[in-house]
Amino acid sequence: MQLDHSIKKPVDHVYDYLTDAQKFVSVHPVIYKIEKLATNELLVYEKLKFLFIPIKFTYKATITGNRNLKTVVMRANVKGMAKIQMHFKLEDISGQTKIKETVEFKSFLPIKAIMQSVFKKQHVQLFQNIGKNK
Repeated sequence: MQLDHSIKKPVDHVYDYLTDAQKFVSVHPVIYKIEKLATNELLVYEKLKFLFIPIKFTYKATITGNRNLKTVVMRANVKGMAKIQMHFKLEDISGQTKIKETVEFKSFLPIKAIMQSVFKKQHVQLFQNIGKNK
């Protein structure tokens, strides 16, 4: 799945929010806590609503960034049921940031369409929130 976002903030601002766990959790619409386990390894706490019922769960994730290439890669293994990889490529266009996001889902469950819909909504909100923060 390919998504494009644009934010009226410099690339370094967006990069910092994607690579700093505490900044990331402060703007993410469903992640409410992140604990650092090791270098680049995190325990993520998430709360989703499914048919108006809140569901909380945790999973391990990694974040790897390359400031020179302006890329960030996030990988998550959600309870062994879904593996998710997100690749963000940031581009500076006249002081604004254009984000090209590639999201890959792997699961033995037939949840790809649902996950794509959820991610689209969440990441629109995520990048709007990053754009609002100083």
